[in-house]
Amino acid sequence: MTSPVDLYGLYAHYYDEDRPAEFAALFAVDATFTSDDVERARGRAAIEEMARTGRAALAGVRHLISSVAVDVDGDTATGSAYVQAVQVHADTLQLVTLGRYDDTFVREDGRWRFRVHRYTPLTSSALAGARLASS
Repeated sequence: MTSPVDLYGLYAHYYDEDRPAEFAALFAVDATFTSDDVERARGRAAIEEMARTGRAALAGVRHLISSVAVDVDGDTATGSAYVQAVQVHADTLQLVTLGRYDDTFVREDGRWRFRVHRYTPLTSSALAGARLASS
């Protein structure tokens, strides 16, 4: 059985592998997806469409999720994690974003799902698209 912790890894894989239907299935029927304190999508169908169009605009993106912390309380849970997203090019990695996820989970139909997914950037908008330093 998938746990709320597992959802973070599945989120990255499904989004990065351009699997919008499976990505959306990680969310509750009435889920909300918020970024920068703005609701970007409400409901599974809207989240699937958001993933489909977002992925098309960010070919080669890879989400790197770390420092996952989850607190389970019966059929609900809260969690947080850090995320950086990089875009892979032929000869460089480009920073897309660096931020934090804060989430509420619910057990729905026997499976854990995101109910509220919030992304908060930890970098200024001036760093969007910055090239990563190389050694």
